[in-house]
Amino acid sequence: MSRKKGFQFLFGFLLAFCFATSAFAQNGIITGKAIDAETGGALPGVNVIITGTDRGAATDLDGVFRIARVPVGSYSVVASFIGYAKTTIDNVQVVDGQATTLNFTLAIEAVMGEEVVVTAAALKDSEGALLKDRQKAAAVSDAISSEAMSNSGAGDAAAAMKKVTGASVLDGKYVYIRGLGERYSLTTLNGAELPSADPDKKSVQLDLFPSSLLDNIVTLKTFTPDKPGTFSGGLVDVSTKSFPEQFFFQFSSSAAYNSMTTGNAQFALPNSGGSDWLGFDDGTRDLPALLQDPAAEFPRPNAVRTREEALLLDRVSKDFSNVMAPIEASAPVNQSFSLATGNQIEVGKSSAVGYLASLTWGQSYSFYDNGEIGRWNLAGPLADVEALDPQRLFKDTKASREISWGGMARIAYKNPGLGHISASYMRTQGAESNARSLSGFWSDLPSTATYETRVLGWIERSMNSYQLEGQHQLPFLNSEFEWRSSYAINNQDEPDLRYFSDHFTTRVRNGETQVIYQSPASLYPPPIRYYRNLEEKTFANNFDLNIPFTTWNGGKSKLKLGMQVSDIDRDYGQRRFEYEEDGISYRQYGPDVNAYFGAAGIIDSTSSDPSRWIFGNVITEVKSPRNNFTGTQSTLAGYLMLDMPLTRSLRFIGGVRVEDTEMRGVSGDPGQPEGLLQNTDYLPSANLVYQLNSRMNVRLAYTHTIARPTFRELAPYTNFEFAGDYLFEGNANLKRTLIRNYDVRWEWFVNPGEIVAVSGFYKDFENPIERYQDNSVPNGLLSVQNVQSARIYGVELELRKQLGDLISPLRNFSIGSNFSLVESQVDIPEKELFVIRANDPNASDTRAFQGQSPYLFNIDLSYSNYEAKFNAGLFYNVFGDRLSIVTEGASPDVFERSYGTLDFKMSKNIKGVKVAFSAKNLLDPAIRFSQELKGQDFIYQQYNRGTTYSISLGSSF
Repeated sequence: MSRKKGFQFLFGFLLAFCFATSAFAQNGIITGKAIDAETGGALPGVNVIITGTDRGAATDLDGVFRIARVPVGSYSVVASFIGYAKTTIDNVQVVDGQATTLNFTLAIEAVMGEEVVVTAAALKDSEGALLKDRQKAAAVSDAISSEAMSNSGAGDAAAAMKKVTGASVLDGKYVYIRGLGERYSLTTLNGAELPSADPDKKSVQLDLFPSSLLDNIVTLKTFTPDKPGTFSGGLVDVSTKSFPEQFFFQFSSSAAYNSMTTGNAQFALPNSGGSDWLGFDDGTRDLPALLQDPAAEFPRPNAVRTREEALLLDRVSKDFSNVMAPIEASAPVNQSFSLATGNQIEVGKSSAVGYLASLTWGQSYSFYDNGEIGRWNLAGPLADVEALDPQRLFKDTKASREISWGGMARIAYKNPGLGHISASYMRTQGAESNARSLSGFWSDLPSTATYETRVLGWIERSMNSYQLEGQHQLPFLNSEFEWRSSYAINNQDEPDLRYFSDHFTTRVRNGETQVIYQSPASLYPPPIRYYRNLEEKTFANNFDLNIPFTTWNGGKSKLKLGMQVSDIDRDYGQRRFEYEEDGISYRQYGPDVNAYFGAAGIIDSTSSDPSRWIFGNVITEVKSPRNNFTGTQSTLAGYLMLDMPLTRSLRFIGGVRVEDTEMRGVSGDPGQPEGLLQNTDYLPSANLVYQLNSRMNVRLAYTHTIARPTFRELAPYTNFEFAGDYLFEGNANLKRTLIRNYDVRWEWFVNPGEIVAVSGFYKDFENPIERYQDNSVPNGLLSVQNVQSARIYGVELELRKQLGDLISPLRNFSIGSNFSLVESQVDIPEKELFVIRANDPNASDTRAFQGQSPYLFNIDLSYSNYEAKFNAGLFYNVFGDRLSIVTEGASPDVFERSYGTLDFKMSKNIKGVKVAFSAKNLLDPAIRFSQELKGQDFIYQQYNRGTTYSISLGSSF
């Protein structure tokens, strides 16, 4: 069976299974949660009984109960627990095949006798529920629910994070929180750490997570000892869908049009394979069979001495695809679909098994041909120059096709006596096919020459995550034991990444225009093919023990202790193949690139010396063991944390975490030094929460955290990155960064789903890691270094409000907004400062953090009419200029310039079918990176993305 038919069969099977399952739904279900009225915490062991029947259940460790197979009708439901007032709920309506959700709030015995009518429990996929969690949380946090993701049109976790206070997203993948780069953020999936699929970064690529698979994303901004200590900006916890209380099936599909891409006849991509639509290469881009073994040897042209050697070289060269230029084709519309199903099945009288499965797929196209690239040089002391000298000025054209899909399956068993055990698997797959070309002026060439370079690439990324976890109530001190075992594998493959550069001049002879092409090896590298692959594995075990106790003043407290054992292994390999031609320049090269590389390998032999062979274009492998590396990291951590009320209004959460870590980055060249970090860190944390009233808190926090270099930064080798047009070199002498964090927040939970919050923070860094650029190296060298110290501080404002409370006619409108002001100072190393001040004596001795914006602003205006089942929203986001690249010496640094994005979405439910329309990037601002000198702006890179219009259909039952 083909993959495509198999995929269609799987969809049909799931659809049939879901209909079959729903056909057996007869009686109704009563489900819900019991919480403590004083603390808001879950109450396990509460007896929930349906009056006048023998049906009932006890709440589990999460305070959740479920009574299945309840005949249709109206009932009274009673919840009772020792030491608490019995609570009765009347007129509970049970509907055939549906779940009725109740939320019990139990008060201490002093209020016995009260009966309340409770409302439906809020799940953690709504904004109101998440705000309630934030109010009771131990740490300063922000969150976005699946409800908000859907309303804003965010297609993945990265797009959703743009709505979080103080968060910005770079390259559509990497999250910066509070102006701090991706190294200062940490990503977890359902509480388990994730590896990175990027060879150069620590951060997880959040665009791998389709929003349809997610329940919520919570961002912790202060450290507590039960979390890893390797973040300072924020810990981003991505939570997948939780188990439903009744059977459901959902399906949606969408199509989108981009103003710059869809239907554009200039759109061009590399050759493709039959399984590209699934994000897999089918072998089209594989190395030839003769070269699959890295130890394979074949002769260079000048070393061929026999006919057999010549034939081998000829065969190897011809086995490579001759495609070195993109193929033009009109870009189709973007497409996506998703489906999900789940249910809970009763096992006995008090146990249940729940399952959830989902699948998403999408592909999108992007294109621009109005891009600009500039490289500039400061040609003397600042006082003597009025402008930067151009080194390269290029026109930039880029086309890409992105494919992404994800699947998730979760199963859980719940039993009041045993506890809760669940297993989950998540797979995400993403791929990008791209073609990019640059052409224009290069100062190393004659003024009449035009330089051009091309890249054809395919990047394939995948993540497999396996998790097994449990929660159990122990008789020992009435404690709760939680454990989690996780294993994740991230892969990134780049097969047949192709570069080719040349230049041409035009001249007129005898009235005829001639175009002469050249590709001299003395100026730039010959045509190159790269094969790169990265695999990173993370294995972790977490154990937590929660021991409740009562303080001297009767306050309910908790002692929490635990440990974590984790191992990370990374392997990166690269093979490089270059074309050699018989002669110094590519004399036969013309405008048809593919024809040139398809020429015969061996063309003749000299008659004077039959042992000499004359070749055309042949392949040679440039072996460089130092460009391969391995990385390992082992961490053993333990912690002790106390959560207790000091008074009725003041709560303390604090303790200490100890992390013992060994991290190694080893080049494949034995002669290169080994990057090594061995540290034992003691990380204290102290959080105070003062409850001004039932809806208002003041939070204070003081914590110590750390940041480590990436494996790539620690591995001391150099490689070329075409995407950034630079060489990157690691540094084996890097140290970890030590960070002291100070936080304060005032928060007012005005009404359900509404908040007003003001936060302030200050962070002090010792040995922060900064990237810098050395312009003395041809094409530029980017490397990393520790600088002495840095500081960052700022203020955050957040508002979510229903406007109907202020102006009655606006009762269906709501507004959400957040604003961040951030200032940072990084000490410039003395050696670098000396060079800078030689050209600019008045230069500052500090600069901003890389990636830090001086301000971030989000605002949205939403309209929701529940009777009409209609929703609409307008969403705006803007950030201030942020430092992108630190240049060496007095040359101006490169900044990404401020721009704003405006999105619109509306949806209408028509007879059970949700129809939605969205327009993204309505303003279509230029994405611009530039250097500034004496009031003049010099473009480093600039392009536009176009506006995307989409329509989607969805249904659920």
